[in-house]
Amino acid sequence: MFRQIRDRLPRSPLKLALVGMGLLPAIATFSPFLKPAVAANPYDICAEDLLRRQLPPESVALACSSVLDPEELAECVVDIDVNTDIIASDALVACQQVRRPLELATCVVDIAEVSEVSDAPAILQFCGSSLLPERFAQCVVGLKNEIDLITTQALAICIDAGDRIIDPAPDFIPGKEPPSEPPPTDNLPST
Repeated sequence: MFRQIRDRLPRSPLKLALVGMGLLPAIATFSPFLKPAVAANPYDICAEDLLRRQLPPESVALACSSVLDPEELAECVVDIDVNTDIIASDALVACQQVRRPLELATCVVDIAEVSEVSDAPAILQFCGSSLLPERFAQCVVGLKNEIDLITTQALAICIDAGDRIIDPAPDFIPGKEPPSEPPPTDNLPST
């Protein structure tokens, strides 16, 4: 069957172009019904998603217009609203205040899955305070899975973990001597 169709098609490029041009009026007739394949405006997406969460239009306009990536903001709010008992307005405030809204959403959702509903405000606050929300969530969830801790205890322990020196140089002794002054350069005037 395909061979028969192929045999009927013109072999020269000019004839093939003329056949294609014959289809042009038909395509133009139906073009109003075809949706253009244009990338969606990120501010449209943000506003649409947040308005579906029953947020006030004024808040939505201000929120979407004031962030670097409006789609990430909307995704953060939707993830928290759909997957936890935190209301969308609280999620919006938290998602606006962080550098990594998608990581905030992951943090809140992951911890909320292993916590009580009443812990939701603390979870949102602690995840928003963490510089590395996904790692923070792993700490909280991991401790809660293996140790009998309530959520607020795990949150407090993990937020206070800080950075630890891992595998320091063998001759490194913190605080033994002050750092040396850099040598003065001859070509810069002194102040």
